[in-house]
Amino acid sequence: MTGSADLIQERPIEPTDRIAKAALAQFTDFGIRRTSVEDIAARAGLSRVTVYRNVGSRDEVIRLVLRTEAQRAMRELDQELTDETDPEATLEIGFAFLVRFIREHPLFDRLLKTEPETLLPSVTVEGGPFLDFYRELIADSLRPLVRAGSIAPVDLERAAEGVARLAISLILTPSGLVDADDPDAVAAFARDTLLPMLKPQSGDRRV
Repeated sequence: MTGSADLIQERPIEPTDRIAKAALAQFTDFGIRRTSVEDIAARAGLSRVTVYRNVGSRDEVIRLVLRTEAQRAMRELDQELTDETDPEATLEIGFAFLVRFIREHPLFDRLLKTEPETLLPSVTVEGGPFLDFYRELIADSLRPLVRAGSIAPVDLERAAEGVARLAISLILTPSGLVDADDPDAVAAFARDTLLPMLKPQSGDRRV
């Protein structure tokens, strides 16, 4: 007799998911500069045409990987904050988590050490898309705090960009008065620097 477990079929992995997973592994192992669409397709067990059809060029695959990893970061952050009810602690933990997530990410670590010429322009002089991307993540994290009345920036997007710029600075320059590799130090930085910036102020709120 066939057991109920035998009747349950796992959902097949979508091509886009396979491409994102394969690209992340390939970029981490060999770097972005040395990776082609053909390499990604081979690692995913798909044809090059399938990669182009479902995602596009290598640059679009890179954006897919960034988006996928950001979504993973937010899921992990949500889990970390599941039992946290204090709004100020939420901001401290969230900021420290996002800095740590990127600092410890194997792809970021590899690129920073072996392909800084590939990574650094994307987060500095040509960093508009990266800043936009990071700002949106932070704005999503701040929005519930605004609704709860714990913080009240006049302009949420501007506040999120300020937080994003500080986070990026910590990520790229880990040594200083704040040790970016020390979660407690980063949380204290958020408490001492970010919270005063985001405290309720007079004027209209724009969420």
